[in-house]
Formats: sequence, structure tokens, C-alpha cells
Amino acid sequence: MGEPHPFFQYTSEIVSWRLGRTETVRTASPPEPARVAAQVERVLRHLAGRRGVALVGLGAGRLAAALAEALPEEVALTVLDADPEAVRRLLAAGELAWLQAEGSRQLLVDTSAMALFCLVAGAGISPATTLVTVTPEVGGSDEHRELAQWRRLFLGSRPAPGPASETALPRPTLAVLARPDEPDLPGFFAAAAGLADRAVVLWDAGEVPAAAREAEALGVPVTHLARRLADDFAAQRNALLAACAGPWILSLDPDERPGPGFGPALRRLMAMPGVGGAFFPRLTLYPDAGRAKVGYGLWPDVQLRLFRTTAAGPRYVRPVHERLEGLAGRAALALDAPLHHYNRLLADRAAVLAKLAGFDAAAGRPTHRLNLDYPSLPLEFFAPPAGLPPEGRVLLLPPMW
Repeated sequence: MGEPHPFFQYTSEIVSWRLGRTETVRTASPPEPARVAAQVERVLRHLAGRRGVALVGLGAGRLAAALAEALPEEVALTVLDADPEAVRRLLAAGELAWLQAEGSRQLLVDTSAMALFCLVAGAGISPATTLVTVTPEVGGSDEHRELAQWRRLFLGSRPAPGPASETALPRPTLAVLARPDEPDLPGFFAAAAGLADRAVVLWDAGEVPAAAREAEALGVPVTHLARRLADDFAAQRNALLAACAGPWILSLDPDERPGPGFGPALRRLMAMPGVGGAFFPRLTLYPDAGRAKVGYGLWPDVQLRLFRTTAAGPRYVRPVHERLEGLAGRAALALDAPLHHYNRLLADRAAVLAKLAGFDAAAGRPTHRLNLDYPSLPLEFFAPPAGLPPEGRVLLLPPMW
């Protein structure tokens, strides 16, 4: 036997865990056999040479089973679902006999539309090669929202154009919020070396601390500022942004490290016409440096880290889980340029709990919890497929701001 399909690996990990609250979504009765047969016939009639079918929503599994049987073997079937609990119940009841570890009939489940999108797009599945059809059953509100968002991302995204020119573009300004007691500051600044022409570091302190000397590892001019956070991350980031020179800003946190392909992706993104900002998938390493959290919003944890400044903005809003507003141009997603998030490896449990308590204080209510363990996959799972061009895959997303 060969290796399990990546979608099978991912789904197996997700359904083996229960995290957070689960909404009961399977309230509708299975569709009538005649309705299932009619939808299968429509799919077969409209294939038009496509290499795959994406079924949005598993429902009771009747349509998925019928498509798995009716489609030619060379036509891949990918079923997308946003309710792991419902999938667990169907698996336990033996309702998904068509699902195999290997082969062309696969099921992807996660509560996150962005995770489902990144997995599908990362596998090279696109509207040009794949027919999209929707289950006749209606799920609960959470599932419906996520699957609708997946359709918007899948149908509204396209490959980004090649760079207009890379030779005349400067590197961005690196913007960093830091605390004097931040763990492994030398490691952060060493990892960020070569990404920017200049840097601004705003310290959560009354004055610039001695730890500022660690920024010399960047090898570029660095401006150091001091300002108390005062439970308002948006205000702190806006103060940092005001001190940065444009036209491009690269914002990184001290517990992040550029992953493979991150550096080369920056210049390509800045050279792409019409791009105003770029999201990067963030891999939170846990329980060790060889694995990353997945499922339930833990991955891809996309972060807007590179953006173009304008005379009118942009500007951060919300004291906690701050969001950048006022951007112009299209949003890009650099699928193969991850950030590695070291927060759970650099800080012990007490320090992480203290950080989450700070987030809760800024939000004015308890919003965070910390488990002892999480679903995870080895970093090799996230590597680009063999044969991918060295520059990786960049997608233009539908309007995001």
C-alpha cells in the first residue's frame, strides 16, 4: 500500500479530536432518491472534461455516495464539510464506505473555510479543473457560513500575475512590537535579517531597554521607540506604523520566524501589479518543532503581514485581535511562504496563560482557553507538492477590504 491521500490524513486527524463547542447541524432528512439521482445526472452532464468534482457539504452522505459510484475513476471527488461531529457520526454508522485512505474519492472536514480552501488550492484544485456542486441538504448556521465562505474563496480567487519588475523595488520596512522580556529575541532578529532595508521596534516599556541591542543582528538601520501597551494593541500598532517609512511595511511578531520561501515571496509580492497586501499561513509549532497545530481555526491562521501604505492609511482598529483597515489594491495569499509560530515552544504554560489573560483584559471579557494538547500534523505535510516552481504559489483573493 502507498501513502494515504493528504486529504485523508488531514480529515483523520481532525475527526479524532473534539475541540470547543459543536453545533448540531444534521437536522434535515436525507434527500429523496430521485433528487439525488437527478443531481448526479446533472453533474455527469456538465463535467465537460473536468478532472474533478467538489461537493460542498456532506449532508447525510447520500449524494456523496452516489457521486463516488457514478463518476469515472479518473475524475476525482472531493467532499467538503465544516462539521467534524457530524462526520464522526456518519463514520461510526458505516455511512461513508466509499471513503478510502488512497484513491480519488476523498473527504475534507474542518470548521475553518480558510483551511479547506488552502488544502484544496494547495493541491492544485481550481475552478478550471473542477466542477462545484452543492449538497441539497441544509446544514446549521456555522456550517452553512463556512461552506459559503469556501465557495467565495474558491470561485473568486485566481493565480496572481507575475511580477512586473523586481530589480527596482526596495525591501520593506520591518515593524516589530516587542517586550523587553521577550524570549529568544536574538533568534528572532537573526531570523529576520535580510528581509528589510530598515526596521522600527516599539518596546512595551517606559524607555528603550538594553534588549534593543539584539536588533543589531538585522544588519540595517533600526529606530527604537518606547511606549506602554496599556491593553490596546491597535493603538500600539498605530504608533509603530506612524514611525515607519513606506511604501511597504512588513509586520512581524517576536515569536514568529520566516519559514521556507518567505523571503523570496516578499519581493515577488511587492512587484505584483495591483497587490496592496499579502496574507501568509502561520504554522503554530506544537508539541515540538517538527509538528504544527491543525483544525478548528488553528491552521492556516492566515496573517496579514505585508502591506502597502498610502497617504490615507492604513490604520489598525480593535484593542485586541486588531485588524488593519484602509488598505488599497487586491489581497494576495502566499500559500508556500509560511510563518512559523514559536509561541508554545518559547514560553511555558504559565507564560502563555498570562499572555492570554492580557488578551482577555484588552477584550473586556474571557475569550481564550488553553488545552493541554491539540491536533497536529508533521511539518512535511505542509511542504509544497513535488515539481512546484521555486517561487511557489500566490493567489489573488476575492475582495477582502
